[in-house]
Amino acid sequence: MPFTVTRQLQWPMGTPVVEISCGGLDYTNPDALSPRYSGEFETYDDPREAVDAAIAICKAWWKDGEQRARIGTGNTCGMTMPFETCTFREAKDWAQRRYEDLPKCDRCGTILGEITYRNGDLDPDRLFCSEYCAEEDGAEQEGDSDD
Repeated sequence: MPFTVTRQLQWPMGTPVVEISCGGLDYTNPDALSPRYSGEFETYDDPREAVDAAIAICKAWWKDGEQRARIGTGNTCGMTMPFETCTFREAKDWAQRRYEDLPKCDRCGTILGEITYRNGDLDPDRLFCSEYCAEEDGAEQEGDSDD
């Protein structure tokens, strides 16, 4: 699942929030501010990287005078809705929990993207991040069956 970082003045109160949207750009609130800081409008596969970017953006926004800015996480489901805000520590804890729950490559442990690979009929339930990992896993399994 991709995570997109944007700055928002949340509806209806105009609260300044650096949002981390679960599901990518299509699940951000529609009134995102124009990008000003590095990491805005970027999409991350790793929620920990998204939170790190959001924290850096929030701190930069503070430095530029918006002391009310906070971090929020959520998913709009395609609608307009405010995200719940949280502390940096809460955001990091949230990201770690999300990371642990994400599907990962059965060979190297990389977070799986939208495209996954299999090692043929050897073990159709195993998923891999790349053709390389699938082939290497298949070769290892075939090698194990030669014993």
